[in-house]
Amino acid sequence: MQIRKFIVGPIGANCYVVWSEDSREGVMIDPGGASPQIEEYIKENHIHINKIVLTHGHFDHIGGLDEAKALTGAPVYIAKDDADCLTSSGKNISTMMGQAKTFEPADVLMKDGDVISIDDKHQLTVMLTPGHTPGGCCLIGKEVVFTGDTLFYTSIGRTDFPGGDYQAIIASVKKLMTLDEHLKVLPGHGENSEIGFERHNNPFI
Repeated sequence: MQIRKFIVGPIGANCYVVWSEDSREGVMIDPGGASPQIEEYIKENHIHINKIVLTHGHFDHIGGLDEAKALTGAPVYIAKDDADCLTSSGKNISTMMGQAKTFEPADVLMKDGDVISIDDKHQLTVMLTPGHTPGGCCLIGKEVVFTGDTLFYTSIGRTDFPGGDYQAIIASVKKLMTLDEHLKVLPGHGENSEIGFERHNNPFI
């Protein structure tokens, strides 16, 4: 499985293209802004993006959603409790950024334990991790976990936005710490980490 990170949007969110070299099937995670580099990468590698998956509904992670849909034609996945972020500029906090924006509703509402298939050999499992937002989630692969804005390198997501809950995110982070220590952490912002490293070094745990 190939993973390419792109830093997009006004706040520098991490957007990931995850794909199989065998089938050329892939998913896009958190298209926070339009990026010609993403379009070029997908076309150069002949990748068929079959799903757009959102770890949560804040604007800096969904700001390029319309462009991503136009480029790929793929259905959009988001956890049920963040579904209204797509249709409410207040919920997706784009209003707070001075550029109120809404989007079409998601095609699929994810639940805890759902399996997101990339192709026949590769998949991601949904783990609901509320706290940063009510419907925040992480996506667990064989060797990696995409943590959105739940877990960062030696930090966690902020909870002072509408819908944030500090106790909930602490519980979610502790839930992540039960995963294999060798899983690479690919967060929504900033640099990568590992579950084992965070277990021993994250001051919020």
